[in-house]
Amino acid sequence: MSREEFVRRFGFALRDLPWRTRRELAADLENHLAEIPPDVDLLERLGSPEQYAADLRAAAGLERRRGPIAFLRARRPRNVVLTVLALTVIGLAIGAVVWIDSYQPLATGNAAYEPGAQASPTGDGSYVVFREGKPFHYGMTIWNSGRFTVRVVGIPIEYHLPISYRLLMSEPTTFDYGGIPQPFTPFHPFDLKPGEERGIVLRGVYNEPCDIRGTGSINWQSIPVRYSFLWHTSTVQVPLPEPFAFVFRKDASAGCPATR
Repeated sequence: MSREEFVRRFGFALRDLPWRTRRELAADLENHLAEIPPDVDLLERLGSPEQYAADLRAAAGLERRRGPIAFLRARRPRNVVLTVLALTVIGLAIGAVVWIDSYQPLATGNAAYEPGAQASPTGDGSYVVFREGKPFHYGMTIWNSGRFTVRVVGIPIEYHLPISYRLLMSEPTTFDYGGIPQPFTPFHPFDLKPGEERGIVLRGVYNEPCDIRGTGSINWQSIPVRYSFLWHTSTVQVPLPEPFAFVFRKDASAGCPATR
């Protein structure tokens, strides 16, 4: 058995001891082995490394150590520090990924665009009369209430509305200043800075013919906004400033009245 192998197995047998103690004992063993002629069989002279370590442990009163504290003390301090740092970095990275994936700062702004709106007689909001084939505008602002810039990449309206429309956007403004600056331009992806808001406007016509119009209503509570933040992309439903509804009132004796 080589001297290096003897020292290695000796150290392994004492692996529960504090790292500094184990290093000092290994150094003493190396010095002792250096005094033994090279042609001497170490196993015949000293016995097995494990037995040599056991005899030394008994002579020095080095009890076997167990538990997490003993495990840490048996490690090289530099390795313990590096391990703690690595685990800390991994934990912070996992936390950052979770936070980025959940970061959602978009909220309803403080302005709406409803030309022609009138107060509802019942006091439950306002209404606009939409007439078949006639143009209308409806819009609201979306606000970045967070601390970081996000990119608004789309307004993916997928549910049925009895209208055909173009999606427009306003220039940026701030939540404190409010309003929806004109002129409006065709929608395209844009960055929304902290505290900033922009108007999203639908311009189009009501296009559900009278002969297929049903009774009842279609309620619209929010607008879907697709946004990205760093590598994360998601869609959030931003509530409208107030509930919006298409109310159908069809009366055979009255023809086909306007839709509200």
